[in-house]
Amino acid sequence: MACRALLMRVSISDVIQPCSVFVSSRDLVTRARAVMRSSGFRTLPVIDGGRLEGIITARQIIRITSTRSNIPVAGVMFPPRLIATPADDLTKLAKDMVELEISNVPVVQSYSDKTVIGLVRLEDILKKIAGAMKSKPTVSDIMTRNVVTCERDDEISIVWGLMEQKRYSGLPVTRYDKQKHKLKVIGMVTRSDIIRSGTIRLAEESVKGGRPPTKVRSLMRTPAITAALGMSAAEAIEVMLQRNVGRLPVVDEGSLVGIVSRSDIVRVACG
Repeated sequence: MACRALLMRVSISDVIQPCSVFVSSRDLVTRARAVMRSSGFRTLPVIDGGRLEGIITARQIIRITSTRSNIPVAGVMFPPRLIATPADDLTKLAKDMVELEISNVPVVQSYSDKTVIGLVRLEDILKKIAGAMKSKPTVSDIMTRNVVTCERDDEISIVWGLMEQKRYSGLPVTRYDKQKHKLKVIGMVTRSDIIRSGTIRLAEESVKGGRPPTKVRSLMRTPAITAALGMSAAEAIEVMLQRNVGRLPVVDEGSLVGIVSRSDIVRVACG
């Protein structure tokens, strides 16, 4: 495929961005939580004196209650699952990012010198892919047909658990139209939305207080940003980048028939 050939000619230095969102090992977990909420990042690099020391994820942070606010990042961080150097192959990095479901990878000087020099984002790789793709493939060629969905009255805590289990960045919110026998997409709820809201942590703390659980309808984005069956993958990338979303429900004649993600497109593009 032309885009794979293009990526083989592009170096990591061509797509590297400044690493401006991070925490230090001395920061409290509450600060890391605040940084995640403001940035929407699900993973943060831990950097001390310019050196990469580890990472901290939303899964770790979101389970820590406000009563344990004195925990330092050093107490919960762990080694990064993926790092890159300027000499690494971008195509392989893209494949690894998709396989591990990682959207942002720290770039260091070398594997022996962990000085951070930047960050590679999956969205910047997608920009390169979009520039090389033509009318093919279409969304229908690469979409996932068995779509995991949720409903507006589902509890956020349950939806979060489903996202973590399936490693999805978001779920379509659907409603079945009995008259037309169609599964309609009425919105979208994402892990970033949940992180920003803090509802998972609050849900766990509210068990003792007896507060009602947060429902999907209070966080979902409407209307849903969707793709048509005949949309090209390049067009889907443009929509994802412009609207800052990672997954597009695919609809045909008003009914949900599949979903296409950034990862789906990268897999096809990298072969």
